[in-house]
Amino acid sequence: MPKILVVDNDKDLLEMMEMSLSRLGYDITTLAKGSGFLSIIESIRPDIILLDIFLGDADGRNLCYQMKLHPAYQNIPVILYSAGHISFSTIQKSKADEFIVKPFEIDQLLGKIKELLVI
Repeated sequence: MPKILVVDNDKDLLEMMEMSLSRLGYDITTLAKGSGFLSIIESIRPDIILLDIFLGDADGRNLCYQMKLHPAYQNIPVILYSAGHISFSTIQKSKADEFIVKPFEIDQLLGKIKELLVI
């Protein structure tokens, strides 16, 4: 069962994504803040990460960049998402594998997950 880490400070969105993705057979772990991001990656070893950009206590682009610098985690695919106006260059600098504009349809997200998930 593929493991997905979902990081977002919107608890309603976390709950919706956890319910939707769990029903499809994914093992979901959620984190409602940026602090503890690398620690949780170490403990659960996700197959893919869904990461909001604006977390309140952190910027998802910076978290993604820090993670991608770590040799043990650099190959974990990351899908960044945000409702804000985000420049493409900041997504490239973060080393994220994909970016989705919020609000998104769950089918759009699933398509990106399936494209990036290599197990």
